[in-house]
Amino acid sequence: MLKHLYLYKTFMSTVQKYHSEYFKYCVAMFKTNIPHFFDYTEQQLFETYLLKKDIQYYVLFNEDRRIVAAGGYGYNNILKTVDLTWGMVDRSCHKNGFGRRLTDYRIQKITTEHPKSNILLNTTQHTFRFYEKFGFKITKITKNYYALGLDRYYMIKIV
Repeated sequence: MLKHLYLYKTFMSTVQKYHSEYFKYCVAMFKTNIPHFFDYTEQQLFETYLLKKDIQYYVLFNEDRRIVAAGGYGYNNILKTVDLTWGMVDRSCHKNGFGRRLTDYRIQKITTEHPKSNILLNTTQHTFRFYEKFGFKITKITKNYYALGLDRYYMIKIV
């Protein structure tokens, strides 16, 4: 499973570019976050995203070579911004620094590749404070957007 080159190494984790062989592991990780962080209806959207070619999506392996986090980004040619996409940590691995490591990695790649682009993301009331620690600010909130009781927080990090 780990035949691809390591792209980024930290104390206890390794980040690699997403490969189709990771599909079932990423979907299983997504399911651990339903319904608290994602709604059931989003699973098909996530799977469709993973099947696209040339996505900037990354997985983070822990010291046991298990995928414990994933997330990506995409450049918006119209707005000249970059969107963080489908960031998540396996529910059993929350509060271990994996989300921070992967978010740091994605922001670092974005600022290198698109140094003048603001970074946008959509998240929920359960994770917006996490992103505030990276300098993201709330621009709008839509109640019950994803599902009843699961609000959408629009956020921006201005560079």
